[in-house]
Amino acid sequence: MKFFPFVPNINACDVSNGFYRNRCMVFVGLIVLFLSIGCQGKNTAMDALRLEIDTRNSQPLRQALYGFNTNMMNGDYGYLDADFVELTKALVPKTLRFPGGTVGNFYHWEPGGFFESEMASTLNTKLNARNKRNYARLQKLREGKIVFDDFIQLCNTLNITPVVVVNLWTGSPEESAAWVSYAKNKGYHVKHWELGNEYYLPHYLNKYPTVGAYIAEAKKHASAMKAVDPDIKVSVCASPIAFHKEGWLVKTQQRKWDEGLAADTSFYDAYTVHVYAYKAVRKKEIEEMRGYLMGWIHFAVTEALDYYEKLFPEKEMWITEWNIANPVNRVANTQLHAMYVGDFFLKMLTIPNVTQANFHVIAGPGKGFPAFSLITPGNPGGTFWKYGGEPESDFGNTIRRAVYPAFQLIGEAFAQADTQFALSVQNSPLLMGAIEYQGRQMPGIQAQVIGGKAAEHLVVLISNRTGEQHIPQLFVDGKRYKGSVTYRYVADERLNATNGGNAEMEGSGEIEVRIQEWSGKSAKLVIPKNSFGILKIAK
Repeated sequence: MKFFPFVPNINACDVSNGFYRNRCMVFVGLIVLFLSIGCQGKNTAMDALRLEIDTRNSQPLRQALYGFNTNMMNGDYGYLDADFVELTKALVPKTLRFPGGTVGNFYHWEPGGFFESEMASTLNTKLNARNKRNYARLQKLREGKIVFDDFIQLCNTLNITPVVVVNLWTGSPEESAAWVSYAKNKGYHVKHWELGNEYYLPHYLNKYPTVGAYIAEAKKHASAMKAVDPDIKVSVCASPIAFHKEGWLVKTQQRKWDEGLAADTSFYDAYTVHVYAYKAVRKKEIEEMRGYLMGWIHFAVTEALDYYEKLFPEKEMWITEWNIANPVNRVANTQLHAMYVGDFFLKMLTIPNVTQANFHVIAGPGKGFPAFSLITPGNPGGTFWKYGGEPESDFGNTIRRAVYPAFQLIGEAFAQADTQFALSVQNSPLLMGAIEYQGRQMPGIQAQVIGGKAAEHLVVLISNRTGEQHIPQLFVDGKRYKGSVTYRYVADERLNATNGGNAEMEGSGEIEVRIQEWSGKSAKLVIPKNSFGILKIAK
């Protein structure tokens, strides 16, 4: 619509006459108002949130970013249990890590379990006690077995790529080489192997007092393993120090550890970093935790990556554990936790040198870390189960935690995708950071788009970090998209909505975080507040 300004003939107005003077003033005022409304409408359209997809600019999708760490020493689940298989199948992961994180430092693949005499061999009394409890529990529930062949059977059934941690704590180079040989001879196609788990921690100083001691042992394992299968990739344990700002100045040991690894890169293909939002355990209101967690993803992750890229410029980065920090975190198992995993996953899609990633963990006890876990009776006297009374779920005694539906959406998006396309977000609303990021603004919307040759749709993964809904305009290759869309998402008015309660904040004990769906014309699409979702657009 065009607006043609009308300029009244002042001479025709008898300004000496109050009546006519007032009529002229009102008339001019109406014209100004009319033009103002027209301009406001135009500016609103220009300033609207825009998602601009460019299918002419693409790269292969790093499918191995979508995976989970398994950590089954507690014995709650076995790899071939019907409920574990069905719940894992619904998530459609691309990778699984075996036998887990810390437990990999004590696992012996041939007997398929652990030795009791090794359970208290670290310098950390809490870890030793946890190992002994889990050992006893595994003996009781599953005769002490976590069988590698069962894990591979699950991977083969669900078309999942395995990632394996070898034991550099109580194991030997010969044992690691025999494991690689066994996998190769069985046709298991295991190509990604980690040389132990988190040996930079003070727990392991009695064997690895320096990075040099670790490198000497890691070289022996890597050499023996690659002699059996030169096509495998091995990864060393780098520290997470760059993600922990408060520890930067005091944890000089971890910085020295990383510098030592960077000085001798000849024997490994990748470095592993475990990434946790370290300070999310603080006793803060959940709205503040939104500003902290999203600020950590937006600011801290970018800053940390500069540190690793300078140290290891030619190496792949594997993030084989990531999550919030501490299973009893007050954010755990909330709508904000679901938003966090979606937003962090989108961040990883922007980091080219990260080739492997596993959420910690897919299953385990409690309401904190896992994607799904067993229902446990309430225990008013205990911290972890402070708010019990959980509801029954679709799979008997298992409950899907708040992060589960967010990962289910990622799995749906990745199912037929092999390509990542360029996407830019224009006129994003802003979100104000909190705690460390107080006073710092960041984009309120994060989005990426993927697709594939066999797929009928482009899929836009969208994180709305804010507490406001937004109406986006969609553009594909420069043209406004006006067709139909299907939007599947998790959203809730309350950031502290939970699936079965929370260890820090009292919840309803019900299933509150779930997938919702909307279909219609793109012009009517609304991105709800506090949400993560996938938007399907017809090609």
